[in-house]
Amino acid sequence: MSPGNTSDKQEHVADTVILGAGVIGASIAMQLAMRGQRVIVLERALAGSGSTGRAAGLLGQLRSTREATRMLVDGLEIVRDLERRTESHIFVQTGSLRVAQTPARAREIEEHVKLGREVGLPVEHIGREEVARLLPYMKVDDLLDACYCPTDGHLQPAELLAAYIAVAREHGARFIFNAPVEQVHVRGGRVAGVRAAGHRYDAGTVVNSTGPWSYLVTELAESRLPTAAIAHVYLTTTPSDAVVIDRHSPAVRDRENRIYSRPEAGGLIVGTYEAQPVEYDMEQLPADFDMASMRPRRDDLTVATLIDAASRRFPFIGPQTPMTITQGIMTFTPDGRPFCGPDAEIEGLFHASGFCGHGIVQSPTIGRIMAEWIVDGRPTYDVSEIEADRYADVPELADRATVKARCRRTYADYYGKVVAVDSA
Repeated sequence: MSPGNTSDKQEHVADTVILGAGVIGASIAMQLAMRGQRVIVLERALAGSGSTGRAAGLLGQLRSTREATRMLVDGLEIVRDLERRTESHIFVQTGSLRVAQTPARAREIEEHVKLGREVGLPVEHIGREEVARLLPYMKVDDLLDACYCPTDGHLQPAELLAAYIAVAREHGARFIFNAPVEQVHVRGGRVAGVRAAGHRYDAGTVVNSTGPWSYLVTELAESRLPTAAIAHVYLTTTPSDAVVIDRHSPAVRDRENRIYSRPEAGGLIVGTYEAQPVEYDMEQLPADFDMASMRPRRDDLTVATLIDAASRRFPFIGPQTPMTITQGIMTFTPDGRPFCGPDAEIEGLFHASGFCGHGIVQSPTIGRIMAEWIVDGRPTYDVSEIEADRYADVPELADRATVKARCRRTYADYYGKVVAVDSA
């Protein structure tokens, strides 16, 4: 064999091959490369061309459990370190508000404030007058309660992804674009690598972080992952002298109206978790499908529902308001929690998928968790709620129609259902 052929072969061998160069895959690549692993990242199109490029990136640290909250608090520290390493600005600290206009939502806020204080977050109840001062363009006269966390904000997805890739490359990780996976090689129940864009890549570990395509990639290995692809839309208002929106205005979560918001370049982003979501079968989309090409019409029912919900909290928004509409595809799971860790069937195959719209903000700590899992055998976090094999023994979830129905209901309940907080 010639020296040139030997070099070519070495370029296709890694300790870990990661499928997908969104924020999840790039974060895992960075953490593994920093631990000395040989890492190759294969991406079907370009970096961030999937869900990452369509994300709003809200970072609310307070979740419904202590461990989920801890992961986001720790993740912010990872982002701060990334900013120092890359001399970039990723986190925009605006603070965030949760608002309640029903007794049930007020109790939900009460429980969140209690948990926030127990874990050391500076979360406080605030009155209507203070809410109006923070957000003068928002309707407040129907509020029964609100809570404010000044250390929240949002991550800028493009800047975050660029930082992950830069640090990963500094430590030797290789990113190969326009390389869709075609086959997952399995020998004797263990992963041996993948074939992508006509080339074989050998590795003892393969990480599936392909977002809405994750269930199809898993099927290539003759295993299964019960995720579903669900459309998500948000609007961004055009800056206006009539309604001044400060760059550091707090983000808002109005779960009763099923909306969230944050400032963006002088305008306001408002997104919704609607009651009747639209699903996608990823296998029916063209091989060259580009999520950036999604162009929802202003008269689309989902868009009309979003604008109506936004107007109930932000009266300056209406059907004629100048705005852009962004649509992407989220990866949902039956219980609204991601699938992370080893596959139930194939040794060496790992998953990091199903982030249900929170991939941007969960990516810093998920990268660390997955690297610990792969290199050390077990994470230092309690991952019992997010383990990838937790539905392996649920036979009805082998049926795609059942998976889709469960995920669709979870999406519809995401803001529609009052959340019980675990403060134990």
